[in-house]
Formats: sequence, structure tokens, C-alpha cells
Amino acid sequence: MPAYTFLQTLTISHKNRAVATPPSGKLYEDPRNEHVLVYVGAPGRTSGNIIPRDLAKISPFDSSVQGGDACWEGVRVYNGRIFHLDHHLNRLFRSAKALGFENVHSRKEITDAIFRVLAANGMRDGAHMRLTLTRGEKCTSSMNPYFNVYGTTLIILPEWKPTEGATTYDNEKGISLITAGACRRSPPSTLDNKIHHNNMIQNILPKYRPISRVQLTRSCSTRKVL
Repeated sequence: MPAYTFLQTLTISHKNRAVATPPSGKLYEDPRNEHVLVYVGAPGRTSGNIIPRDLAKISPFDSSVQGGDACWEGVRVYNGRIFHLDHHLNRLFRSAKALGFENVHSRKEITDAIFRVLAANGMRDGAHMRLTLTRGEKCTSSMNPYFNVYGTTLIILPEWKPTEGATTYDNEKGISLITAGACRRSPPSTLDNKIHHNNMIQNILPKYRPISRVQLTRSCSTRKVL
């Protein structure tokens, strides 16, 4: 079955499965991203795998699927160096601790996995990584963390991604910002926004919901940033 799954990813029907067009008009802003290798694994020397993006998967019992229960970091690579890796890992572990994660990957395991997957992709510059640490796989479907018995799940998704592109912004033209204020944020008593948690609904909805100019002038302020 794994061999069949791999061969399926090479078919035209699989490559043409997209049902929408991204803002750039292309599925892959950089064609190399079609074949990137990603890392997925639980704690332990032999549990992590580097595999093609089309074959990457996690269990439907994983906490990130069951309840969006994970923390993450976005990390860039410039000129053979990982930008502020220690700072990002510090925040990742602070978030995991605040969320009460147990049986967590060690700092060395995460660092080794990062360098392994970057080397496998030949990435030394112009790259971006999304590091995701989930509470891990559960033994049954539940919100209760006591059913997390396998340790955390680490996902490293590296991509060739310029600092100015379809997923970022244009430093020459600038960008239009909408300041939504407290109407889009839960108060600290409800959710501590210093925790870099995967549940990003407060950031997603402002991008997804269309706002008319009338609503915009009533509830928000706009400005041009150059």
C-alpha cells in the first residue's frame, strides 16, 4: 500500500486535485516546493521520519486534529544560519509548558530534526520552516489530555519561501492594514495570547470574512504602510 500511495502522487489526477486557485495564481510559488521533504515523529531516536510532502500524515487521533491542541513557531533560514533558533525554541517550550504538554521532545531532538530535514532538502538560504509541536496522539477520541499516552508529535514543514512573495508582502508597494482592535481578541482572562497556540481562529476570521467599506469605517481604522 505505501508503494501504491507513492505512485499515486505521481499521477496527473493527483497533481490536478486542487479545487481553488491561491492568490499568486500558482500552486507553488517556488516549483521546488512541490517536492519538499518534511519531518514527522514522536519522541525517540527511531520514531521520526523525513518523507515527501505528499506522503506526510499524522494520526486522526492526534491532538492537533482532535482539538487544534498544539503550539508552533515560524523560523527562517538566511545564508546558512537559522534566524534566532534559540529564541524560537525557548518560546516553543514555554508554550508547551503553559499548555501542560507531557513526554515532550527534548531540545536536542528538535534541533537534530531541524538540521536533518534542512540538509535533506539542501536548504541554506531563502527558506522558511513551520515547527509544530502537538500534544500528541491519543489512544481514544477525547479532549481529555490523560488519553495522550504516546508523547508529543513534532512536525517540521520547510519550504522555499522568499521574504517578499505571495504569502508575505511587497516592500515596494506596501500593504493595507485593517486594525480590528479588541473586537477580534479574547481577553487574557479567557486566553493567554502569549501562548503560541495552533488555534488561530482569531487571526483567520479577519482574513476570511469580507468587510464592507461601511462596516470598515464604523468599526475599524485603515492605513497604508510603506
